[in-house]
Amino acid sequence: MSKEQFDAAIGAVPVSTVDLDAVLNRERRRARVAPWTAAGAGVAAVVVVATTVFTPGEPGPARVVPASPPSASSDPCAVSPYPPQTGPPAPETADVAAHRLSGVLTAAVQQRVAAGTKLQPHADGEYPKGKQHGPLTFFHVFSARVASGSTCGGGEDYFMAAATTAGKAGKGNVWAIVTRLGGNATPATECNPPPEGAQGTCDRTSGPHGEQIVALTFALPQDATVNQVNVTKPDGTGVIIEAENVADSAKQRHDVPPDMPPPLTLAQLKAIALDPKLTLYP
Repeated sequence: MSKEQFDAAIGAVPVSTVDLDAVLNRERRRARVAPWTAAGAGVAAVVVVATTVFTPGEPGPARVVPASPPSASSDPCAVSPYPPQTGPPAPETADVAAHRLSGVLTAAVQQRVAAGTKLQPHADGEYPKGKQHGPLTFFHVFSARVASGSTCGGGEDYFMAAATTAGKAGKGNVWAIVTRLGGNATPATECNPPPEGAQGTCDRTSGPHGEQIVALTFALPQDATVNQVNVTKPDGTGVIIEAENVADSAKQRHDVPPDMPPPLTLAQLKAIALDPKLTLYP
């Protein structure tokens, strides 16, 4: 939903200090980052602790006493739906790491896409608002975890790059995440069923240096096809790299079904993700 649609739906309201465009951009980016698999969706389960009490000398029915709800002063950031980052601190500054990773990814993709394919800027390459990065140019997404009422926001910390691909067969896109293990952009480590209504496959294997690899592909009926590889590296780096046969995002509905495969195969994505230079610890 766009800002204009929000305005039309809610009518006249007092002036707000919330940057709605920034919120929409952040949620769009989170939707892109969240792995399609259920394990990596970052959905927090609410657990109710119960105590069963029996009346002495008589079996009787069990009585369930729910745990006391948290007090209003509880910090909503104290319990996060995302695992803490476990990778060691990166030795490079964010700017240096982003520049180095951009060169590695761009060269690896250009070597593998079809001849004549051009890399173009992608909407997900805008960060922060108003700053558009070039195709497959990494940028550091970071936001401190901040409590707001009963919710906890922020907590992003990863490098992202994206590009639209344009070739003779049509347009597609490629995007990648490089992050310390853990956090809200951690790669999937197990296979899960494809999204509802989609058909696909998923394989979990090991790499030549002990990497955990989850490679999945699926097709949304009458819409996009997705190839994605998740790699967990022993040095503490996590990599997610995806190729889709639409110019924007497979998580959007498209009126005209694409008639070309994604610009990179699973095997090609796997080779890129396993590149020893695609790491936060060079």
